[in-house]
Amino acid sequence: MPLIAVALASALSALPHIAWERERAEDAHQLTLCQIHRDQLMDRVDRAESMDTHQQAKAVCDLLAREYRQKWDFDAHDALAAQAVDIDELVRRGDAVEVPPGKADYVFD
Repeated sequence: MPLIAVALASALSALPHIAWERERAEDAHQLTLCQIHRDQLMDRVDRAESMDTHQQAKAVCDLLAREYRQKWDFDAHDALAAQAVDIDELVRRGDAVEVPPGKADYVFD
């Protein structure tokens, strides 16, 4: 049993670090909440103080949107995610095993 635990731990340690996905989701959530708050303030722009607050909220949302766009270059992260798991490389290194399909895997046989 300890040998299985060691093998599992070593296999999991080779997995790519994906903490950036959580950080990206948190940033997107913060930006969405800011936009919702800005839109709610726009519904109440009839008062002068609300108009100033709306302008400030709009400036903050624009700043968050710019930071989000700069921080999360989608093409770079998609390329990182694509290179994170290369099945052929795993098979060549011996970390994964290629298994031919069995009879139960064929639908129309």
